[in-house]
Amino acid sequence: MVETTGKWQRTSVQHLLIDRRSGKFYGRWKVSGKQIWRALLTDVFSVAKLRLMDAAAEIEKLRVRGTGLAEGSATVGQLIGAYEAGITANSDVKPETIKSKLGAIKRLRRTWPGIDRLEPRQVTRKAVFAWAAKFKAEGTQFQPPGSKTVRRGNSATAVNSTIDALRVVLDLAIESGQIHANPVQPKFNGERLKKRIAKKALVLPDRAQMKLLFNAMETNGSVGGHSREAADLCRFMAYSGARISEAAITRWGDVDRAREQLRLHGTKSETSDRTIPMFPDLSNLLGRIAERQKGAGQDPALGGPRVNPKDLIFSIRECQKTIDGACKRLKIARVTHHDFRHCFATACIECGVDIPTVSRWMGHSDGGALAMKTYGHLRQDHSQAQAQKVRFS
Repeated sequence: MVETTGKWQRTSVQHLLIDRRSGKFYGRWKVSGKQIWRALLTDVFSVAKLRLMDAAAEIEKLRVRGTGLAEGSATVGQLIGAYEAGITANSDVKPETIKSKLGAIKRLRRTWPGIDRLEPRQVTRKAVFAWAAKFKAEGTQFQPPGSKTVRRGNSATAVNSTIDALRVVLDLAIESGQIHANPVQPKFNGERLKKRIAKKALVLPDRAQMKLLFNAMETNGSVGGHSREAADLCRFMAYSGARISEAAITRWGDVDRAREQLRLHGTKSETSDRTIPMFPDLSNLLGRIAERQKGAGQDPALGGPRVNPKDLIFSIRECQKTIDGACKRLKIARVTHHDFRHCFATACIECGVDIPTVSRWMGHSDGGALAMKTYGHLRQDHSQAQAQKVRFS
């Protein structure tokens, strides 16, 4: 027997619910007045009950940690536990984001031995800066399996994300009344806390190299016969500005031939969903892919070969190895999936499209500020060509 409550169905087992849309089981508890959810990753009732027991044991540990928070006597370790529980319980957070945040906590504990036992008031600003200075210089002292050397230092991204994690953990101490101010501050005695991120010059293949790269990818001979599809996936990103995660989930139903538009489902933020024009190269590319997939026959609704609107346009989700192989054969600098998005933006700007419009096509919601900062330059070959048009007398 189940009781229906909107999206969820309650089962005969306490704390066990079903998502009516997906049929998947979830566990739900209340800890310190807040709801905690656990995805059980199954639609089989018997399996869900077993996994619920494991999740319940984890929740009980959380209740113990929560006691310290409620009483205002939690250690940093208990605060970290509450932070980790909050991250993993949030179904709106992407799995890769959860992994990244938990990785930052792991680095924090590795580089600050004994921090779990400290009281929040013992984590002073001076102590934070001393820890950060050592972390930036020595890293996590990680030794890869089979290696005789220890890695020194860490990337700016790794260091800064770990500092951010400590700041959020200590915000919990402020909420519980244990400290009045967060010791994780940008500067101390004129010293910068975070590690400076060295901005790399954006080096992209020119138009001639792009054509050579796509051709080389098609003849890579990748396993499974996906060479042509890999090349078309990269063409799609270069002609649409789509992120690899967006390209991978685009379906034929997103192609609107009547209006000559393409819908892209944003994956970075809620505002990144967008509709872009069907640029000539993009239109031709989709026509060729549809012809290859479905063959003869015309669908009036799509204005081209018959395709199932629910089908994904691409059966692969990434192709970095194929790109790497082609770059190696051509002896050009390595190109990534995201570089094709850069190429799209640069090509649009070179063709005279204003940056706010390019920004909208890329799914930015800042009116073009980020695009101006990132793409407010032109490739050197274009810059040199434009320079020939300049006259001062």
